[in-house]
Amino acid sequence: MDYIAALRGRKALVVTVIVLAAIFIVNAIVRLSLGSTLHMAPSFADFKYMKGSVTTHKVLPNGEKETIIVSKALGRRVVIVDRGYRGTTVHATSPVTKKPQKIGSSSGPLFTDRKTTDGKSYRETMRFGGASDLGYFWYAALVVGLILATVLSKTFSSENDGHLEMSFMRPRSREHLAIRAIATDILTILLAEIATVIFALATVAVYIEVRPTISGSTLATILLNLLAPIAWYAMLLAATASLRGGRGLVVGFAWPLAFILPGAFSGTAGNVLPIWKVVHAFLVPLVRLDPLWYMQHFSLTPKTVALGVTLGNAVQPVLAGLSMLALLYFIAAVLQWRRMEA
Repeated sequence: MDYIAALRGRKALVVTVIVLAAIFIVNAIVRLSLGSTLHMAPSFADFKYMKGSVTTHKVLPNGEKETIIVSKALGRRVVIVDRGYRGTTVHATSPVTKKPQKIGSSSGPLFTDRKTTDGKSYRETMRFGGASDLGYFWYAALVVGLILATVLSKTFSSENDGHLEMSFMRPRSREHLAIRAIATDILTILLAEIATVIFALATVAVYIEVRPTISGSTLATILLNLLAPIAWYAMLLAATASLRGGRGLVVGFAWPLAFILPGAFSGTAGNVLPIWKVVHAFLVPLVRLDPLWYMQHFSLTPKTVALGVTLGNAVQPVLAGLSMLALLYFIAAVLQWRRMEA
C-alpha cells in the first residue's frame, strides 16, 4: 500500500460515506413523514373507476389488506394483497386477446413479474418488495465506483507536477511505487462500492422489506460492476500519466466520448450508405477501447448469457474483455510514468 495514495483514498472514502449517510438520513426522514400511508402496488386507478367495475376491500386474518377489482364488461379481475412493509402482491386476470401477449417472467430491483396463459385467460402475477437479487444493488455501486475512479486517476499526473524529484528519492523502483499506488486506488474503489451496497440496502429497507438473494448471474454482475470502474480508472490513468497539466481537459472529454462512441457505433450499424459503413468500421476498434461500452451488453436475467457480448459476428466475454483492457491500460500508464523526467 502506498502512503500518499492511502491518504488520498481515505479522504475519498470519508467523503463518500458522508454523502451516502446524508442520502440515507434524507430517505429516513421522508419515510417517517409518510407514516403508514405508503403503498407499494400499482393503483389501477383507470381500471378501478371505469363504469361497471366493482371494488371490494377486506382485511385478511393475518392482517394483510386485500383489494379485489372486478370488471365483467372487460372480463378482468385484479387482486391486490398489501402486506405493508413486507411488500405487495398483485394477481391480474384478463381474457386472451387477438394481439400477441408476452408470456414469461422478468425481474428488477424489488419486483418480479410472471405472465402465464391457459389459452383462454391471461394471468399476471407481480410482487413488489421481498426477495431481490443482490446484483441489482451493485449497479448503484457502479456509479460511485466510476466517480471515484475519475477522481483517483490523477495519481501519476499529480506526481509529475512538481513531485517527481521526491519519487526519485524514495528507496524503491518507480515501477514498484506505481504498482503500490495503483493497488491502493483499486482497494479504495472496492471499499467505496461495498459501502455503497450496504447503504443502498439500508436505504431501501427504510421503505420496504429487503431480502437479498443470489442467482446464477449475481457473481458475474458484481464482478462487472467492480471491473468497469477499474478499467475506467486504468484508461484515465494511461491518458494522463505523462501530463503535467491539462488533466482536467482530458478527463472532461473522456466522459462524453465514452457515451458518444457506443451511440455512434450502434447508430451506424447496418446502415447501407457507404460513408456510414466506413464510419462504422472506424468505430469498431475504438469502442473496444471504451470500458463503458461493455456495460450496455450486460443484463441481470436468467436467460441472458451473462458473460457474453456481441460485436459483429464475434462473441467476446465481457469480464475477460474488461480485465484485459484494464491490464493493457495499466501497463501503458506505468511505462509512460517510468520515462517521465523531472
